Amino acid sequence: MRLKLIPLILLFMPALLSAQTVAEWFRHPMMAAAVQIQEKYVPQDGSFKTIPLAMLKAAFGRESKDPFSVNLIFDIPSARFLSCEATWQPIPQIGVHVGLQKMLFLYDSSFAPYMYGLMGYSQATSYLAGYASDLTGINSRSRDVGLVLEGSFFPAEGFSKLSYAVGVFNGNGYNFRDNNKGKDVHVRLIYQPISSLKFTVGAMNGYYNHDLEEEFGPHEHLHHYHLEEGLACRRRLSGGVWFDNGKWFARSEDIFGITDGAKSNGIMAIAGWKFHPHYETAARVDHFKMNFDDPNSASTKVDVCLTHHITTDGTMYVALQYGHTFYSDPSRPGLDTIMLCLNLAFLRTL
Repeated sequence: MRLKLIPLILLFMPALLSAQTVAEWFRHPMMAAAVQIQEKYVPQDGSFKTIPLAMLKAAFGRESKDPFSVNLIFDIPSARFLSCEATWQPIPQIGVHVGLQKMLFLYDSSFAPYMYGLMGYSQATSYLAGYASDLTGINSRSRDVGLVLEGSFFPAEGFSKLSYAVGVFNGNGYNFRDNNKGKDVHVRLIYQPISSLKFTVGAMNGYYNHDLEEEFGPHEHLHHYHLEEGLACRRRLSGGVWFDNGKWFARSEDIFGITDGAKSNGIMAIAGWKFHPHYETAARVDHFKMNFDDPNSASTKVDVCLTHHITTDGTMYVALQYGHTFYSDPSRPGLDTIMLCLNLAFLRTL
C-alpha cells in the first residue's frame, strides 16, 4: 500500500474539524523559536567547524479539549520541514499520527541530546537511525513520512505503565513522494513500573533505495548485497533502560542493525548529575562495531560535558564538551574533539 494519501489527509485535515475547533487552535497556538551555535575544534589537525542550527516550531490544538492537534517544525538552514504531523487521540489507549514525524524503533532518537546533558547522539544512533552518518546514506534526522498507531495503558500518577507504537513509513526520509515499493514497519514498547524507570524495546524492518550509493558512495566497511528492483534491506532491533529521578539520570541502549547484508551493533551508556538548578554534568561511553566481518571497523567514544543553564527551564544554556574516540584499526590514531555550544530558545502559548 502506497502512502500517497498522507499529504492529502494533512491538507484537508481542517475540513474534518469543526469551525469552532479550528478557531480555538489559532487562538491559542504554542510557538517556539530556537537558535543553537556549536563550535567544534579538533586538536590533531587544528581545525574549527561552526555548526549553526535554527528552528521554528508551532503546535495547534494542544491546549484545546479536542482530540485533534497539529505539530510543525521548520529547519531554517536547510529550508525544510522536520515535522508536519497531525494527531488524533480520542482516548489514551488509541491515537493516530500521520505525516512527517520521528521514527519509532530507537528510543534514544526521541529526545534531543541536550535533554540529557550532551551534544550529539551516540555512534549507533548516528549510523543506524537516519542521521548524517547513516550507513544507508539517508540523512533525515531520524524522520520519515508515515502512519502511526500508538496508545498507553495502566495509568498511574503522572505516567502510564505500558505504552506501544506501531507505524508504517515510506522509508524515504523527508520526502512525501514514495520512490520504491518497499515499506518500513516500526514497533516500540515501553514498560514503566515506576515514574523514574523505563524499559524499552523497538524494531524496524524495511528497505531503502541503494541508488543512493551513486551519490554518497558505499561505506568502506560495508559489503553490499542488493535485492531486486533496486532495494536493499534495512533492519534494526533495539533495547534499553532509562532512569531519571530529576537529580540523577542514567541511560543505556543497545541497537543491532543489518544494512544491505552487513551486520552492525552499538551500545551506549550515559550517567549524569544535576547538582545545581543551573548546572549539570554528564558522561557517555559509546561503542560501535560497523561490520561484524571487519575487526577494524569498531570504535569507542568517551564524552564528558558540563552545562550551565542560564534559565532553569532549559531553553537557554551554554555547554562545553570534550570527547575522545578510540579506533580498533591500528592505522587510525585516536581523535579528540572539543565542543562549545550556545542555545537560545523562546517558547510561548499565544
